[in-house]
Amino acid sequence: MRKTIIKGLTAVFILFTSATVLSAQGNKSEVSVFVAGGLSTLDYEAAFGNHKNGAGGNLGIGYTYFISENFGLNTGAEFSLYQAELTKDKFNNVSRSLVDASDGELYDFYSSVKGYKEKQNVTYLNIPLMAQFQSGEKNKLYAQAGVKLGIPVKGKYKSSASEMVNKGFFHDTENWGETQEFMGFGTFTNYSNNEDIRLRVVCFFSADLGMKWALSDKLFLYTGAYLDYGLNDIVKDSRNQNFIKFRDTSEGLVTLNSSVLNSSIGYGSNTLTQTLSDRVIPVSIGLKVRLALGL
Repeated sequence: MRKTIIKGLTAVFILFTSATVLSAQGNKSEVSVFVAGGLSTLDYEAAFGNHKNGAGGNLGIGYTYFISENFGLNTGAEFSLYQAELTKDKFNNVSRSLVDASDGELYDFYSSVKGYKEKQNVTYLNIPLMAQFQSGEKNKLYAQAGVKLGIPVKGKYKSSASEMVNKGFFHDTENWGETQEFMGFGTFTNYSNNEDIRLRVVCFFSADLGMKWALSDKLFLYTGAYLDYGLNDIVKDSRNQNFIKFRDTSEGLVTLNSSVLNSSIGYGSNTLTQTLSDRVIPVSIGLKVRLALGL
């Protein structure tokens, strides 16, 4: 991951240096810093619960090389944050045919969860390649459109539940286990979990529209609206892992959960599972302010 980010930044630096040399030969260009914010979320269809969009934005630097007075090419680098949330009042899950490590007996693990909440946030390093058109005298109307390559930096989800009740049905003895905490059985309140989400590189369609204000001959303030729309699924893992999962520790079996972004849920009445989300794409729309220095 670190090597990919370094390669991306190196490519931006080479583009910046090359365009600066051309600018020194008589062509105009701009360097800029910008901040943007608004709706910045992970868009997906959830199989259960209520999906809520989140807020976020981006912070970055840019370089624009003007081929003519009205047309230029823009690149740079920006860090972008995307957030979303899912809540579910109550649900059940079953994991079938687990093996009891003490005697090898098969059992099914049943969970009943109340007050579930999951918050997801991901961070990307985006590298844009945009075309800019501007028109006007001193103050100009501008528009940008193009693509961005998003390199994943970090993906996390935090989950919690007001109550989780776990029990197991053992096949050979046809008995229920309900109190063996070393196997994860029992009633647990104020459950919480915090883990990573593995992410893919993403390609965005991106557009900006607004006004370019001339503060002086070489200093400009851009104000406008922007849109970044992801074109591919960013979740790297398959979605066939069970929503409720387990981890062996020195104290026994610990019950955890996967993210709704990369898992399926099982139901106690049958052996079927249901994928909890379809493709996940980052989407951002909001306002952007950019301060640019002419070279």
